[in-house]
Amino acid sequence: MPPAPIPPRILIVEDSIFLTLALQDMCDSLGWALVGPAVTLADGLRLARAEPIDAALLDVEIGDSQSWDIAELLQQRGIPFAFTTGHSLDRVLPARFSGAPILRKPFRLAGVEQMINTLLPSAASPQSI
Repeated sequence: MPPAPIPPRILIVEDSIFLTLALQDMCDSLGWALVGPAVTLADGLRLARAEPIDAALLDVEIGDSQSWDIAELLQQRGIPFAFTTGHSLDRVLPARFSGAPILRKPFRLAGVEQMINTLLPSAASPQSI
C-alpha cells in the first residue's frame, strides 16, 4: 500500500478567535495541517519566517496593523497565499498585491477548500478525491 500523502501545512493568520476556531475545524475536516494560528502580526511574521508552510490565509487586518509584511515574506519564500477580509474589495489591497487572491468572510468550508486547492492544486483534500 502506498504511504499516506503528507497533508499540506496551512498558515492561518487571523485575529478573531471565533474565525480562527472555524478555520481550524475546516482544516481538520479537510485533512490539512494547521500552522499557528497566528493572532498577532508578530506571531504571523515569526511563523512565516521559520515554519515549513505550503500555503497561507492572511487576514488583511490584524489588530491595528495589516498583514502586508507577512505577505511580502511569504512571497520571498515562494509560498502562495490568499488574503481574507470582510471589507470592500476595491479599497483593501495595496497596488503591489492587486492580483492576490481574496477569500471573503464569513468563511464557508467549500470556499476555504476551493481557495487552498487553487493555491496548491496538489493539495486536494482526501475528501474531494
